[in-house]
Amino acid sequence: MDLRLLQTFITVVEEGSMSAASRRCHLSQPALSQQMQALEEELGEALLHRRPRGVEPTAAGELLISHARALLAQADRLRGEFQNRRELEAGGIDFGIIPTLAPYLLPQWLGPFRKAHPGIRVSIDEARTRQLLPKVVEGTIEFGILSDVTTEERKLGPLQLRELFREPLLLAAPASHRLALRKEAPTPTDIDPDELIHLSGGHCLAERTLKLCRIRNPNSGLQCDQIATALAMTEAHMGITVVPKLAARDHLRPGVVCRPFAGNGLHRVIHLIKRRDTRLSPAAEKLLSVLISPEVPG
Repeated sequence: MDLRLLQTFITVVEEGSMSAASRRCHLSQPALSQQMQALEEELGEALLHRRPRGVEPTAAGELLISHARALLAQADRLRGEFQNRRELEAGGIDFGIIPTLAPYLLPQWLGPFRKAHPGIRVSIDEARTRQLLPKVVEGTIEFGILSDVTTEERKLGPLQLRELFREPLLLAAPASHRLALRKEAPTPTDIDPDELIHLSGGHCLAERTLKLCRIRNPNSGLQCDQIATALAMTEAHMGITVVPKLAARDHLRPGVVCRPFAGNGLHRVIHLIKRRDTRLSPAAEKLLSVLISPEVPG
């Protein structure tokens, strides 16, 4: 049922006159009469008593008026809610992010957004890539922020990837270590497998690091689950590690030197991943427009 037709019917009843209602609705009187007839045919009952001095609702018309006003009020509330969502005064964002990125990116990225748009509810699911991807496919979360998604992982569902930025990877070593002291920039193959401190399996950063360093069998005694722990172990002269630039900046430790690798350097690709058949909410689009800024990974 056309809401505009219901509004026209209410106007006719309020005016009590087809001619007055036609002027208020900016319609010709014949056009207005045709609309009322069409509404009566759709509902199968007479809605108006047509008197010499005007019109008044029938019993069916009175029933329609009560429901029509409720429907129009609900439609107005719905429009208002979506208007608030467009203007970022209401709504919500549910997204996932990997733990090797969340502690370092969220404060400088999400903090300003929350301050500017306090009416937006934000829910964050921090988990590894293999845990987040099924949630994106199922629609449990609107999108995920991941790194180095594999070809096999992309086949889990109708997923769409968008590159957000590339984050440099750095070598972190004790200040007295040979790779920290030598003049030439290190290369991944300079790293001794027996002294590489690495994250446990399942972290995409661990897989990326071992691949770049061409290490198949890392020292299992130098495994940990957090970047902060890897840097603490490095400070304790237990070995060396590879860390993303954002983490190195936030966890800079005395006695630890962070150096870029030689050549074009190494990096990891940070992706937005979402369902291909689903449009992001206005709040999510606004939030991500800030993240795409090249200053973020700084």
